[in-house]
Formats: sequence, C-alpha cells, structure tokens
Amino acid sequence: MKKKLLFLIPLFLILTHCKKDDDDPEYVIREYSDQVNVDHQLIEDYLRTHTFNYDDFNNQANIDVKIDTLTDSNSTKKSLYELSNVKTIDVIDSNGENVSHNLYYIIAREGLNEKPSVADSVYISYRGLLTDGYVFDKRKFPIWFDLAVSLEGFREGISELKTGNFSENSDGTISYNSFGVGIFFIPSGIAYFENTTAGIPEYSPLIFSVKLMTYTPTDHDNDGILSIDEDIDGDGKPFRDDTDGDNLWNMYDVDDDNDGILTVNEIDKNSDNVVDDSDNDGTPDYLDPDN
Repeated sequence: MKKKLLFLIPLFLILTHCKKDDDDPEYVIREYSDQVNVDHQLIEDYLRTHTFNYDDFNNQANIDVKIDTLTDSNSTKKSLYELSNVKTIDVIDSNGENVSHNLYYIIAREGLNEKPSVADSVYISYRGLLTDGYVFDKRKFPIWFDLAVSLEGFREGISELKTGNFSENSDGTISYNSFGVGIFFIPSGIAYFENTTAGIPEYSPLIFSVKLMTYTPTDHDNDGILSIDEDIDGDGKPFRDDTDGDNLWNMYDVDDDNDGILTVNEIDKNSDNVVDDSDNDGTPDYLDPDN
C-alpha cells in the first residue's frame, strides 16, 4: 500500500486557498504571461525605492533585516535593486508555454556551511510582507519547515542560503550563529497567483526575510533515496517526477516502478553500496519494472 506523508506548515503556506468566484463580473483570471510583467514592474519599483540595514550584517550576530524607504536622509545607501541577484523560474501557462519569472533575492549574509535542496526540511525564522508594508506572517523563533510543500519562489530563495553553526547552552537550549540571512522578492506567479490566503490578495508579489539556522536532507517516503535524488528528469527538482505514471510523485511513492517490490528493497539487494541495475540497461532496478 502506498502512503503519503502529512506535514504541519505555517498558516500563510497552507495549500488550500480561497479563490474568487469566477462568476464575479469584477474578477478576471489572468494569464501568467500577462501578470508576470505587472509583478516584475511592481517589484523593481519597490527595489529601486527601498534599502535595508546591510551594514549590520558585517558580523555573525543575530541581526534582523530592516527595510527602509530611500529618502534624502539615507540617499547615499545602496538600493535593494543594486544589491539584488536574479534567479529565473519558468511556469507553464494554460497554453503549455513557459513563462519566465524573476525571483529577486539578496544574500544579507551567506552562512558558513551547506545549502539545502528545494526538497529538504529547514529550521528557519522569517517575516513575510506585501509591497505596501503589510506583514501577513512572521516567526521570531525558528520552526522546522518542509520546503517541498512551500511556495516555489520561497523554496528557491532559501536554497540559495547556507546554514550556520550551533552550540548547546548550559540550560540545554541551542544557540545559532553565522547562519544565512536572505531577502526574497517573489512575483505572484511563483507565489499564490489568483488565490487569496491569510490576508494576501490575489496577484500579490511577496517579500520574505529569512534566517536559515540548519536543515535536514529529507526522504519523504522513507524509501532510502533522498527526495532531491528522485529528480528523474534532471531539472534539479523532484516535483512531478512520476516513473510509473500512478499520479504519485516518486518522492512520495514507496514503489517507484510499481512492480510490487518496495523501492527500499530494490536499491541495493547485494549490499555492495552500489545502486542495482541487474540487466545493465542504465535504469536502476528500483525504476525498472522488469527487474
């Protein structure tokens, strides 16, 4: 019997959204290709007119991101636009065409250790706001969070950060330092698009500041293969990869080739630490229904 795993996730990322009534004459569902230009302009206008406390991140202390409007009093500071990097993410529209979305991101502090994949579990604190300054969610204290069930723009941003160091205090609590801190500016096409949730209107670009304390490489179906390694089509993401066509992605499927043998029992039957390919056809046994 195949199984799915359930995860607790923050309110703003709950995957059930409120959708406008399609019969509402004032509501028009937009195409990604139309909205993406609107979002990019909104984000770039925001980036050009705001800055943040980047000088505070010269040390490894626990510093919060503070975004400010550029005015005469701080006009010598670099704008968010000058400090931003861009990562392009494609979304398929209703016509089957790829629509490129720019995820703008700033690495306030990179972190010292490793980057998580887009399918890992991360220990983060964060603040989410709209371009008008409205804060729709925040976590001052870190929580564990499964990137696989998050917004695409959110997980792609976090995968650019590195984790920090930690130490145990005398009272048994853990302190973190030197962790990655980032700011992400996400167009609606890789956020909620036409959906509304937690006070976020439809077609809203989102802004997040995130601190990445640590992460855990994650195997969602406990089949012995990390979820990120169940990326069959080689696009760097394990989402929608479904070898046996049963509408259950491999990262959630305990029998990836649907041959009646659990994946965990097909990976390395002779225990030589090499993935088995019995007929040497280039397809490992756990993905090959004939073996």
